[in-house]
Amino acid sequence: MRIHVAGARGPAADQGNLLPEVALLEKRHSVTIQFFRADRVFGAEHLVSAAEKAVRAMDNGTNMARTLGMEMLLYVAAERQTSEALRKLGIFPGAEQMALVIVGNVSADSVLEELGLERDDSVLDPAGKDPSVFGIPAGTENAPDLVLERVAVSEVFR
Repeated sequence: MRIHVAGARGPAADQGNLLPEVALLEKRHSVTIQFFRADRVFGAEHLVSAAEKAVRAMDNGTNMARTLGMEMLLYVAAERQTSEALRKLGIFPGAEQMALVIVGNVSADSVLEELGLERDDSVLDPAGKDPSVFGIPAGTENAPDLVLERVAVSEVFR
């Protein structure tokens, strides 16, 4: 299964119809589409690593969530509880920078175009982001590596 990641800009979170539109696209293309807060994503590798672990968990029956999208959310957030994962990385009203993960055979560019969003992978850049939401002190030089470690460790403590 292919994993696509991208950064996005646009007022989708304000429209109130992002989730229904995403659900339609998922059905139409037989894929899983998940958006996250870009300001708390520490690079494309963070998203890919979490998505791979979520797919593996679903395939092996070790998943904690019922859907692949929610399982990805748990891994990206390095959390066991959906409510905490949503609080940490869920899209909120007013968000205009988002991270996108697609599992399946449709390009991120086509999904973003269909949703009226602009691709901007720069929002995934970990530089200047606060890792404290992952329990890592702000200003830590290797924060992206430590976030990846938190994602990996979350797999162990399931």
